Amino acid sequence: MSKIVAGRFDSTLDADAALAALAREGFTDGDVDSFYVGPPGQHDMTRVGGDAPHSSAGSRQAGAGGAIGAVIGALVGLAAGWVVSGEYGVVAILLAGGLGAYIGSFAGCMSRVRGGRRREATVEHPVEPLGGRMIAVNVDRDGTEARAVAILRQHHARNVGRAEGVWRDGSWRDFDPRAPLAAI
Repeated sequence: MSKIVAGRFDSTLDADAALAALAREGFTDGDVDSFYVGPPGQHDMTRVGGDAPHSSAGSRQAGAGGAIGAVIGALVGLAAGWVVSGEYGVVAILLAGGLGAYIGSFAGCMSRVRGGRRREATVEHPVEPLGGRMIAVNVDRDGTEARAVAILRQHHARNVGRAEGVWRDGSWRDFDPRAPLAAI
């Protein structure tokens, strides 16, 4: 396993400047890997899509919100359908109730979805790091870790951290976009 230091960049210009600075400091193409990490939830890690087999930390309460919203929406829809049923008949009550339940379930789900909190994360409900351009540096050589961290931070890298992984042919082969980096 290789020691790796990595940081995520919001700006391509900052990432390019960091790559140039790493080259000036003696890091070779075989020591540096630059790649894009997609936004949370869009890594297609499971058979049916998504990143977690069940749900994410921020959507735990979405099912309950959907159920409550569907009941409230159905009641509002039934009332609205009853108001217009004199002109359109009993079918209006049923259609309005169904439409109200549909809209209410959507609104209920969306009202309960939020960004996950790291302290709530579990394997079933992960909180993933943000996406963006990532630069990873192999720091197996003595004295390179501190220089790599300083260069990444100097060029505005976010979430600079360390990891261990398989480094082969100038790239981080077992990178997992869902796994947060260890703090430095």
